[in-house]
Amino acid sequence: MHKVFISLFLLLLTLGLQTNAQSTDPIALALEYYDQGNSEKARPLFEELIENKANIPFIHEQYLGLLLNANEYEVAENYLKTLIQNFKAYAYKIDLANLYRNTRRESLAFEYLDSLINDLTSNISNNNDINQIRILASELFDANFREKALKAYTQTRDQLGIPDLFSLDLGRIFAVMDEKDKMIQEYLLFTKAQPRNVNYVKNAFQRYLETTEDYELLELSLYAILQKEAGVTVYNELLIWTYLQQKNFSAALRQAKALDLRSQNEGMNMVNVGLIAFQNRDFSTAERAFQQIIQRFPEGRNIALSNKYLLLSEEEVVKSTYPLDKAAIYQLIRKHKEYQEKLQDVYALLDSKRRVALMHAFQLNQLDTAIQILDEVVNKPVGKHEVLAKAKMDLADIYLLKEQEWESILLYAQVEKLFKDEPLGYEAKLKSAKVSYYKGEFELARGYLDILKLATSREIANDALDLSILIRNNTIFDSTDVVMQEYAQIELLLFQNHNEQAIRALQMMSEKYEKHSIIDEVLYLKAKTHRELGEFQQAISSLTTIITSYNRDILADDALFMRALIYEENLKINEKAQADYQELLRKHPGSIFVAESRSRFRKLRGDFND
Repeated sequence: MHKVFISLFLLLLTLGLQTNAQSTDPIALALEYYDQGNSEKARPLFEELIENKANIPFIHEQYLGLLLNANEYEVAENYLKTLIQNFKAYAYKIDLANLYRNTRRESLAFEYLDSLINDLTSNISNNNDINQIRILASELFDANFREKALKAYTQTRDQLGIPDLFSLDLGRIFAVMDEKDKMIQEYLLFTKAQPRNVNYVKNAFQRYLETTEDYELLELSLYAILQKEAGVTVYNELLIWTYLQQKNFSAALRQAKALDLRSQNEGMNMVNVGLIAFQNRDFSTAERAFQQIIQRFPEGRNIALSNKYLLLSEEEVVKSTYPLDKAAIYQLIRKHKEYQEKLQDVYALLDSKRRVALMHAFQLNQLDTAIQILDEVVNKPVGKHEVLAKAKMDLADIYLLKEQEWESILLYAQVEKLFKDEPLGYEAKLKSAKVSYYKGEFELARGYLDILKLATSREIANDALDLSILIRNNTIFDSTDVVMQEYAQIELLLFQNHNEQAIRALQMMSEKYEKHSIIDEVLYLKAKTHRELGEFQQAISSLTTIITSYNRDILADDALFMRALIYEENLKINEKAQADYQELLRKHPGSIFVAESRSRFRKLRGDFND
């Protein structure tokens, strides 16, 4: 017990010493009184402390605040003037200007700061002086003297005759001030001076340019500069990048072509644009890109890649041209076989074969031929590889065409197991979910989909979410699931290429369930099928019903976009297409189709004519 008392005594003694040490530190004590709002005790301590210059940095902000809160402006002004005589720091001078501004002497504040800026800029002689300007301007900006901060930067730039000096600093300031046009000009000055840092500028633009209008402003700024400085290739590179951000791949390709001719880099810019266009499903632009690379650089290092993607782009263009041209499909199969003869990469060869099999199955309805080709591919002893997994999923799809659902399910499960927690495994699980959906097993399908909504692949997660929402929205008030089952059966008919039968079933559904929540889905699927059959007016009729009668439903923007595509691509009525794109931009600003609609609208308007 005696030891316990001794320990407690020592602890209390230590705490007491610490408390006493704190209370005897005049700076800490003054600040403590200030924080407590006890000005009467804080002020005399501050006034004693400021007699020693070394204390000023620790108490200046609080002491000045105390004076201003007490409306003792004259005392504050004299205090600041004393500091300015004894210290070189700009902060005290800016505090004085701020005092003038807050006491309705704004003109005096501006005159004082102008004098400070003029004195500093007129005597610049080295990099240290330039850094002093940067420090002053930064502190002016933080104190909300923004115009004076800009003056410090620009006056120094003019004084030294260096047009890109402080361009990054000014770019950031104009970004904060939301003056996008001036911000763009500053970053472009920096780009010209330091072209190797163009990626830094691209990142800045991605951070600060938020709307399509912002990117159009950048585009116009680049065009204006290129009119005067056509030889600055980094501006061409930025213009290509700007078009890609707007998904205007055709315009990006035109600029890439011009830049490649000037740079003599074997079409590298066209390759990049072609690949990005392909990934974004603009297959016609991708096709043009790779055609031009092959024509202009037949011996270049990009020839193998270009041959591959030219064939893939042509394939996608033919498959998305309605009605389907079977002669073009046969020609594509021949091209694939010619391509295969030149290949040395076994995986590229197998991938080409599986694509041929898919065309036999889905475009030509030659299922046995497709199965024979795919059996040959999946039985190749080349180990675990994604091309074999894709071929196995293709084979499963074809068994589903042949109404052999269990064969499909087994093959999907094999791929899912082999590529667990990988994109291909998720894709196989999504296909399994769709089989359950087609069979009307909606609870089982939703079990798969709930897992897939968390998939790392955004595309698969979005597809899973869309199907899950479709099932939920159309079964929540229907305990029998009859309507959803009919719709799922029609989707299976379409997957199996029974388009005419599906159209008849969709027509019956649209008449029978006119008041059901699924009606917009029925009309949209009907329009999509009519388009694929080349029945464009019937497609437009269904889409127009959605646009006019179901304009608040989730498919309203989808319908408007598809109708615009039909007018533009199939019927070649550009005026109506342009009107639909414009209506979508106006009525559905949050639509996923906004970027492409704006690009197509501008193209039809003639904005990108050579």
